[in-house]
Amino acid sequence: MAEEKKTEAIAVQQTASQALGPAPDYIPKSRRGFEDTLQTDILIPRLALAQALSPQVTEGDPSRIEGLKPGDLFNSVTGQNYGRSVHVQVLRKMPLRAMEFRSIEAGGGVLDPNVPMDDPRLKWGTSGDKKKDQPRATLFRDFLAVVLPQREMIALSFKSSGITAAKNLWGQATMSNRDCFAVTFKIGSSTKLTPKPHQIYKIDLAGWASETDIRLGEEMYEAVQKIDAGKIHSDDDPDDFVPAAYEATPNEM
Repeated sequence: MAEEKKTEAIAVQQTASQALGPAPDYIPKSRRGFEDTLQTDILIPRLALAQALSPQVTEGDPSRIEGLKPGDLFNSVTGQNYGRSVHVQVLRKMPLRAMEFRSIEAGGGVLDPNVPMDDPRLKWGTSGDKKKDQPRATLFRDFLAVVLPQREMIALSFKSSGITAAKNLWGQATMSNRDCFAVTFKIGSSTKLTPKPHQIYKIDLAGWASETDIRLGEEMYEAVQKIDAGKIHSDDDPDDFVPAAYEATPNEM
């Protein structure tokens, strides 16, 4: 199964690396041939952040990406390594979503991929014990974007410590007082030392989009309006920092 996933990822990477430039004038702006496309036919890669214990940086793991280091950003489907930073143009903010995961002690994995926003599993407890009072479900803030300059479609998916980065990104986009795709961002990483050293997203406003990217951004904005956030690729979740995993392997710290 792991080998099949690796083969599939390589095939997708070969396709994604041939990113299309602007369409020639002789190609009409029609969408014929996509009439029977369903949401289940679409899988959107995610901009992922490698942690020290991520499978993608672990020697011998089938998911290992050659040359990837903790703090590097990569494509969750193709495995493309973007290095320590990447420039993006945001196309839209997605509706909030939530998922419930099994604890690492129980083997991990997804328990419920579609937790409603008013579900009590998203509420904090009141016992005073921070660990016990944590919500059982995890809230996600998602954005659809393109990687510049190649304009590869990518999802930005933030949770836990990444929520601050998500609010920073959307706050700066909002304050530009223009369409959200009128500005570009540099996404990088930095190290947070508590409760254990781990990588977090770092967001910087990079400036106004070029005239070409504005035009293409507007076209892609219209094209992604019907995409469901549930189609974001999340088989592996390397940006998640799990203290218990680090405590189980103290010699690797």
